[in-house]
Amino acid sequence: MSDVTATEETRPVAAPASDHASGNDLPEPGRRGRLDIAERVVERVAVIAAAEVEGVRRVGSGLEGIVGRQYPKATAQVAGGRARVRLDIAVAWPVPLGRTAGAVRDHVGARLESLVGLTVDAVDVTVASVVPDAPREQRRVQ
Repeated sequence: MSDVTATEETRPVAAPASDHASGNDLPEPGRRGRLDIAERVVERVAVIAAAEVEGVRRVGSGLEGIVGRQYPKATAQVAGGRARVRLDIAVAWPVPLGRTAGAVRDHVGARLESLVGLTVDAVDVTVASVVPDAPREQRRVQ
């Protein structure tokens, strides 16, 4: 077996200073590039965020989804770093509809601001469907 030892002493070395390290001498915003967030991305984030709220149900796999009755569904308008979102949701029975719609509005707005970085002007929520909560297991005759 061979014994390996370092022949030179190693110590931390400071990284070279960047020309833009302070952030004060950045190029003009128009020369740095831009970031565009597609409306369909905002819509997808809104749908996922709406489904995170207790009482909201995903509906529409199968035939309902084919004919367009899929919930939650969203449409978004994005301009100048601002967004307006319209959501249609399905809510489980018996959940308070107004309270659930308000929770969806607040949660979706917060998620869009934190994840996408947009200022959210409005989140309009429509309860488009009420669905039975998870089916209860029925007792069988023994």
